[in-house]
Amino acid sequence: MTTTITSTLENCTIHETLIIDTFFPYSTSIKPTVSVNYSFPGPLIEAYEGDTLVIRVINRLNVPSTIHWHGMHQYGTPGMDGSVGVSQCAIPPGDEIIYEFKAEPAGTNWYHGHLLQQHTDGLFGPLIIHPRLNPSKQYYDSDRIFMLSDWYNNLSSELIPWFLNPNNPAGIEPPPDAIVVNEQFTQSLFVPVLGAMRIRFRVINAAPLSMYTVSIDGLPLHIIELDNTETIPYSVNSFSIHVTQRVSFYIDLSELYPNYTVSGSSPTNSLFIRFQAVLSMYAVDILNYIPPYEQARYPYPTFFTPLHLGILSLDSTNSTPAYPAGNPIPTLQNAVTPFDMNILAVRPLDRNIDGIPNATHYLPVLITFAQDANGINRAYLNNVTFTSDANYIPTTHEPTEGITSDTYAPLLHQMARKPNQLGIPLLRIEPESQLPTIQSDGNSHYLIPYEAVVDIYLNNTDVGDHPFHMHGFTFWIIATLQYPEAEYLYHGNYIRRDVITVPASGWAKIRFIANNPGAWLLHCHIDWHMTAGMILVLIVSPEQLLSEGYTIPQDQKDLCHALQVFNTNNGTVN
Repeated sequence: MTTTITSTLENCTIHETLIIDTFFPYSTSIKPTVSVNYSFPGPLIEAYEGDTLVIRVINRLNVPSTIHWHGMHQYGTPGMDGSVGVSQCAIPPGDEIIYEFKAEPAGTNWYHGHLLQQHTDGLFGPLIIHPRLNPSKQYYDSDRIFMLSDWYNNLSSELIPWFLNPNNPAGIEPPPDAIVVNEQFTQSLFVPVLGAMRIRFRVINAAPLSMYTVSIDGLPLHIIELDNTETIPYSVNSFSIHVTQRVSFYIDLSELYPNYTVSGSSPTNSLFIRFQAVLSMYAVDILNYIPPYEQARYPYPTFFTPLHLGILSLDSTNSTPAYPAGNPIPTLQNAVTPFDMNILAVRPLDRNIDGIPNATHYLPVLITFAQDANGINRAYLNNVTFTSDANYIPTTHEPTEGITSDTYAPLLHQMARKPNQLGIPLLRIEPESQLPTIQSDGNSHYLIPYEAVVDIYLNNTDVGDHPFHMHGFTFWIIATLQYPEAEYLYHGNYIRRDVITVPASGWAKIRFIANNPGAWLLHCHIDWHMTAGMILVLIVSPEQLLSEGYTIPQDQKDLCHALQVFNTNNGTVN
């Protein structure tokens, strides 16, 4: 997959039409893949920073759907975020919506479904926003994309009842059946260099569960972007990328390790690109485990293969490497292997001119799993599991006043209708911090003042890592358990991302400025954990939202009404 957009100096409007429907990408599989425009992944959307994207999304599924524009801040367009029950109602079958928003910030982003785990079933694609001035362009001649994902034999609708079940008290996530990269299974992905010596690769981890380590035999990888933050080049042998994170790197073929050249001991016209699944992410022995729901319908080997091998074709003939994949991989000079999952040693290309402000507010978030009253293993943030009838997760408690994630009244709409009646307590000073602590209504909604500088301390008591994504913002990563000294080493120059990996039985500290009024999700991006309730909502300044002129658009009201009609006619919810 290659970027193709031509340069422009003027802001323009880019129109796209996306059709959500199912198709069958593999002749050997009977699973219908949820797709955009009948491709998997969906089509590449490109723009320049500052352009306006007008995207018509048509839902041809037999269930509601939506699309979230991952990485887009949505300044001034909080209703375009695509989060069901938070920023909009779901798009009912046969209906459509037009998303219109500014293409910002620049960087490697993507879009994906945000309802009914349709992302797990294939609803995703790349969204690349190019900067007007691109200082990193000096390092590469060609720009390619890798979209990594998990493949499941079964639809998520078949797997969720097994996952959220008293017979699964440990909350074992359904393990994937294969790894796919740009729709290809292992040793089916060929990447011809097409005469380029310096190639940029944008790696997007679109998997619902898996974390990967990425490397290319015999070549150092020069990292130049983390999520959508450009970085000073940082040379590594390999790097890890968690769910929903993005990493861009370039290779220079003149740096190829001598063993692989024509005169070397292992001369070859192609190299293995290695996407190695991190086995510690799985709660079972995934190499030998067959889930009880599995059926024999495989377009690939029966057991999960944790190493996906792509092939970089140096002469563009798509021949396979002349050396065995099991050969020892040489250790490259002048390259490192990052010791922490968030690669905090990478420095941003543009240092914050005004510095990084000190925190004015504090939000502690305790991450736990526990069985609910029905014996189902649920995820909890600050002892609350997120439930939402809007997301077809049965609501266990309806507040008598305040707000709730309602099927036909998204939180953003409720902010506009009753800004002073949200039922969320005011700030208060608590023992663990001298800063005012952000409070919740007990239903996972946290009220944040406009332009507050908030330190969020994510305390993970679980034995697994959790990749947390924040909608509407990027944040500075202050420090983690793996790299606590980063808080002092990089003071005033922290790396900025929109996904943070919170280490197992550890912690991470992030900071953001609440300068974007609206309702924004903060959640673990492992799909199974979202379904289990690992979500909270940041309610940022209803007063500022209204002062900036927000009103509920008529087409959004019409969408909610159309959804209600569909649900009533089909007896779906409420």
